[in-house]
Amino acid sequence: MPGDETTLSGPLPWQSAAWARFTRALDAGRSPHAVLLAGSAGIGKMRLAEAMAARLLCEQPGAAGACGACRGCLLQQAGSHPDRLTVVPEAEGSGILKIEAVRALTEFSQRTSQFNGYRTAILAPAEALNRNAANALLKTLEEPPSGVVLILVSHRPGRLPATIRSRCQLYRLGIPNRTAGLEWLTTQGITEPAPLLDLAGGAPLEAIALAESGGAARYQQLADHVSQVVKGDLSPVEAAGQWQETGARQVTALMQHLALDVARAQARGERGRLSAHHLGARDIHALALRLGDLRRAAEQSLSRELSLEALFLLWRP
Repeated sequence: MPGDETTLSGPLPWQSAAWARFTRALDAGRSPHAVLLAGSAGIGKMRLAEAMAARLLCEQPGAAGACGACRGCLLQQAGSHPDRLTVVPEAEGSGILKIEAVRALTEFSQRTSQFNGYRTAILAPAEALNRNAANALLKTLEEPPSGVVLILVSHRPGRLPATIRSRCQLYRLGIPNRTAGLEWLTTQGITEPAPLLDLAGGAPLEAIALAESGGAARYQQLADHVSQVVKGDLSPVEAAGQWQETGARQVTALMQHLALDVARAQARGERGRLSAHHLGARDIHALALRLGDLRRAAEQSLSRELSLEALFLLWRP
């Protein structure tokens, strides 16, 4: 969005293959009209999208990406490059990308480049498009303006219309291997990265978010709250209210890990982080599957409060 300062960063270490594919196409004069970056939350898809956009608008790019010093880079860092646009849901809104946002993107794409180069727009998350917005985006993809590169970011590409997916170059991005994730977290100043990476399901940027919100201590606090809900000492509504700032997606990730902890403890005949005698092995398996569904729902337009309450309700006898 114009006016927001931007730090120009290159791709993350585990994105080297995707980055090489993208830069080879640019160097060969085969820039795509649209790219779809698809993969789990917390693996750095937005970071790669921003690196791609920065590379497109840099006047002196290198193999590692944007130079950071040219006119194009300085304007991007100031958040005022006229040939770059970012389209995301409003921070306090419904989480849906409506047709007005796509109209703004369409208008942007039809302008003439201010610097006789590329124009690029990032749209994230693409699955947040409502039907009208998706139809409007499809029209732009069907007749892509020259020199425009659209970069779509998606946690759930299967929710996008097939007609949109088929008009994008698909980049499937997986969770990095454990060694790469741990090494990167160490470079970010995380002194004990392994527990955080496990809690984050292997997603390094999710691990960073957990570290910033209290990490293992926060996980124990969640286990305590779930235990209180199970015992009836705390209502799901009250519990949800205490986790609003954390958000449903991160709470779901922690609960998935908690469910696994309970399953392992039951298998060993040990007392885990919480007592859940009413949940057998099949119940725990079903709970983990349901948590997965709700985690994906939390990335959509459900209200944070409703999603969180539903999460705590799952643990009730």
